[in-house]
Amino acid sequence: MALHLLEDWCKGMTIDPKNCLLVTGVSEEFDEGSIEPILRTSTKYLSECKMRGRMFVREEGAFAVLCELPSAVDPLQVPSTITVEDVVWRVIATGSQPSPAPASNVEFLKKMSAFLGKEGKTLADMPGLLGLDPGVPHLEPAPSPDEWVKALGKALEKVVPPHPESSPYRKLRLFSGGPTPIPGEEAFEPWLEHTTEMLQEWAVPDAEKRRRLVECLRGPALDVIRTVKLSNPGVKVKDCLEALDHAFGRTEGLEDVYCKFLNARQQKGEKVSAYIQRLEKLLQRAIMRGAVAVEQMDRTRLAQIVRGIQYQNPILLHLRLRERQDNPPSYSQLIKEVREEEERQAAGEVWEEEVTILIANETSQS
Repeated sequence: MALHLLEDWCKGMTIDPKNCLLVTGVSEEFDEGSIEPILRTSTKYLSECKMRGRMFVREEGAFAVLCELPSAVDPLQVPSTITVEDVVWRVIATGSQPSPAPASNVEFLKKMSAFLGKEGKTLADMPGLLGLDPGVPHLEPAPSPDEWVKALGKALEKVVPPHPESSPYRKLRLFSGGPTPIPGEEAFEPWLEHTTEMLQEWAVPDAEKRRRLVECLRGPALDVIRTVKLSNPGVKVKDCLEALDHAFGRTEGLEDVYCKFLNARQQKGEKVSAYIQRLEKLLQRAIMRGAVAVEQMDRTRLAQIVRGIQYQNPILLHLRLRERQDNPPSYSQLIKEVREEEERQAAGEVWEEEVTILIANETSQS
């Protein structure tokens, strides 16, 4: 799609696409006057590029920029991405990079053998990994290089798990904190709740979480994180959320937040799972305010659940929550166990009701 956009844009402006680049993922805080200098200083090869236009791409929620070079673009000289303040700009050019000179067959086989050995495989396993039957001679012509690349890629997918940072992920919701909300922007509290949950789920390094957080920020909210990074370039994502909470959240003191958490009790008719989910929101606010240490999060959560659940609740007894306080489960494990127990109890109640009705019908007929 990006390549088609590049070609169509050049055609509309009567520019040779071979001399042009398309830069995508540019957020709105970068105005037209700042984009070209950033590109020119990013690498020597782009020092003479000229920005020819900027267009908002709705699907990406960001701008695409068309740039022209004095001569035909050499794909080998163009970086595939440019990182600007934790935001990654993608650079697309027409044509493909020429393949590097192949290593000798012997050296290639040595590297392949060493790689397969780490994965518990040998070269003898390659026909099976490539979907071939080693016991059957093949009379067809030898596969083309492209076919070998595709087959080898499928084989590598089976033995090499994808790196979490390169895997697709659902982008966070946008937030600006400005006086005029951007289209689709929600209030800070629900945005913070959703963002905190997503960041906890992602099994990626903290720096990657921070990059994804910055990616969704605009306007004053982005300015807050920029200011924090000036004093601490390696700031943790937890501290970024805390800074945003101080700037845009409710003005509650540490003691107030912690008291709300401690006073939260299961309400009459409220499911245990609903109570835990409600309690978790209060716990996350207490953590961001510094009232609860992250290291004590699971222990603090379970202790309050034991205090807050209605006395002699069967789930409290069946899951032995009181006895597990020295080795508390994580939130995801706890909520999973509770919901499964709720479903089991609900099924048992339905069964008892059906049996009661059946007995009553038999009694009335006799």
